[in-house]
Amino acid sequence: MSWDVFIMQFPPEAGAIDEIPDDWGPASLGTGRDVRGVLSKVLPGVGFSPDGWVDYEGPGFSISMPVSEADDSPVTGVSLFVHGDSEAAAPAALAVADALKARAFETGSGDFLTADSARSALDAWRAYRDRVLGERAPAP
Repeated sequence: MSWDVFIMQFPPEAGAIDEIPDDWGPASLGTGRDVRGVLSKVLPGVGFSPDGWVDYEGPGFSISMPVSEADDSPVTGVSLFVHGDSEAAAPAALAVADALKARAFETGSGDFLTADSARSALDAWRAYRDRVLGERAPAP
């Protein structure tokens, strides 16, 4: 089960996802080449697969990201699928968003990810994960 973080150029005036206008469309974060270049700088040692997946191993967590757009094609969003629950995962996600001059929306709290909300967001995701996995555990 992953903690999912979505990076896009969300409207800066939106304080929450439900404040984004219905007719909004995300701007480009750059070309596929640009985005992969940013990921290489922000996440040292990141690996690129021929199928377009980008993988990063951090301390106590990993991030998988599909970035399959062609080198010269625009990328409007990057999805980060975070595995593991190290406290270092949130700063890594924020570093990617900052480097792409974008904002991160995360699925732990269902809100925008910020340095101030990182701990509570990860805690909310952990609680959800533990509840879901606990409900699926087989009876003894």
